[in-house]
This record gives sequence, C-alpha cells and structure tokens, in this order.
Amino acid sequence: MWTRRDWLKLSTAGLAGSVSGCVSTPHREPPRMLPGIAAGYGGKGWALWEGRSRIAESNLFASGPILSITKTLAGLAVTRLVSKGAMSLDERLVDTFPEWKGDAVKSRITPRMLLQQTSGLEAGSSALYHRPLADKGRVALSLRVVDAPGSQFRYGASHWEVLAEFLQRKLGDETLEQFIAGKVMRPIGLRSPKWRSDLKGRCFLSTGAELRVEDLGKLGRTLAKLLRGESADGFDPGIYSDVTKSSAANPIYGGGLWRNLRVSSGRAIEIEEVLDAPRASSFWSGACLSKQHPADLVALVGSAGQRVFIWPEKDQVFARLGRSPQWKDGPLLEVLA
Repeated sequence: MWTRRDWLKLSTAGLAGSVSGCVSTPHREPPRMLPGIAAGYGGKGWALWEGRSRIAESNLFASGPILSITKTLAGLAVTRLVSKGAMSLDERLVDTFPEWKGDAVKSRITPRMLLQQTSGLEAGSSALYHRPLADKGRVALSLRVVDAPGSQFRYGASHWEVLAEFLQRKLGDETLEQFIAGKVMRPIGLRSPKWRSDLKGRCFLSTGAELRVEDLGKLGRTLAKLLRGESADGFDPGIYSDVTKSSAANPIYGGGLWRNLRVSSGRAIEIEEVLDAPRASSFWSGACLSKQHPADLVALVGSAGQRVFIWPEKDQVFARLGRSPQWKDGPLLEVLA
C-alpha cells in the first residue's frame, strides 16, 4: 500500500533548489538566519508579517500547490455552511448518503469526525491519488472503515473527499467549487488559478489548491483574527472555533490546524515525519510543535515544506512555499523564537 509520502516522492523529485533576495522593511530587523533557512530545501518564496506589515520577504509572488494547506479552506467552507444553518457538525452523514444506509459503522460518522480525521475510514491515498478519477466522491464513499469512528486519528485524503461530497450535496445546484471561490476565497482576497480535480471538474478538498506566498499571508491573517475570537471576512469566530476543535484521539489537530498546546509537558515533533503510521492518542497528547514558542502557535502544514505559522496574540504570520521531502520545521521555528 502506497502512503502519502510515497506519492509525494514521485511529485517532488528533482524540484529541490534555493532562492535568495531577502527584502526587509526598515522598521524591524528580521532574524539573521531566517533568509537562509526559509529559502533552503527547495524554497520558492516566503514572507513574515506583523499585522499587515511585512517584516521580511523573498519572492512574495511565487506561487504553487499548497497541498494539504487546502484542508484549511475546507474548514472555512464548513464554517460558512454551519453559519447559514445548512448543516451541523454532529449530524449523521448517512442521512445525506443513501449509499451508507444499512452500514451500521459508517452510519455513526459525522462531519466533525471528518474534520478531526477520526472518521475511521482508511487513509485512501492509493484509491484517490494514483490515477485520474471519473468521480472522486464515489470512490471516497466506497472506502473501507478500519477504525471505530471517533477512536483513532488517521491522517489521509479519505475524510476530506467524503466531506467534499457531503458539502456538495448540501449545496444543491451551486457547485462546491463556486461556493469556495465566492464565499470562502474571494472575501479573503484569494484566487486559485489551478486546483487538482477529478474528470468531472470536482476539486479535491484534501489537496490541490494553488496560491502565492502573499495569498498565504492573507489566509494566515484571517485565521489569526478568528483564533483571537474576532470576526474576519464574514466568518464567525465561535463557529470556526467549533469547526477546528480537536479530538481526544489527537488533541493538537482539528479542521486543518495544528496547535502547540503541550508546550510545558510535550515533546516537539516534526509533523510530516509522524503522519503515515497511525499513532495512539498518548503520542499526540504528549506532542507539541515547538518548546520555544507559546501555546497559541498554530501551523498549516502542506507536504514537503509548504507552511503557514500563525501567532495570533502577537499578530504574526510566516508563510513559505517550497518542495523538498527533507524540509524540517525545527530549524525555522528556532530562528523565529
């Protein structure tokens, strides 16, 4: 069985490189080691903001696939639909999916479990990513359940493509692609010129959007406001907090966000190194992103080094595009501490 990282190696081979040309604003000096670390390992561009002011940057308008950071857009789409009363986080998916009627296990799955990646479904990387699909929603709904719903954090595309099918059926005549473009991205000032899709033109929610470094900064600033409990671009912060709520199976993940909650007692992990094999809840409850940063640090993680780091209380955002399986967050977070 091929894993997420196996597919990544095929798509990133030969893309490593580096960029230079840090430009900083005169009112603040960026960390001295930041340009070299941020631009290494296939870096295409990066920037650091405080509020709306850029402290440092390199290739601000570099663009490319944001991979699993796409999941964050899915969380915002759910926030919109919950706000409209079109869905709830704890309704049964089987009430929308007649294909699941008669399946006692799948009948227990809820949208919240999909957002927490605890639905019990197999990861689904091979089935969903290995070839062009005529209908990814049909494939996602047919995936096996391998864990009791709600019991195990299992990272994978399955949860998000089932979520995409659920959201599409809730929307009716409006396509999910139209909804995300108009109700999620446009208010933030985002646009994805390309997006991985199936042969029906249905975009993947697990991966596939393309943005610029500047766009990732806009996304990060919107999320920083929501994480501080402030309304932002028409999104309700209370609902967003519920959408991104973590689970007992993995207390540091929810709705596309990775949180630094266990700073005092946890051990720092490299997220991409620990995703493929399912791990016990005790592993995740003892993990943090960095011992050197406050507990409010949040990370958006895309494979091979796509990153957004958010410090809501300091109103700081760091964004990076670049692809290399050798990328590690530790050195970057050390210089940003």
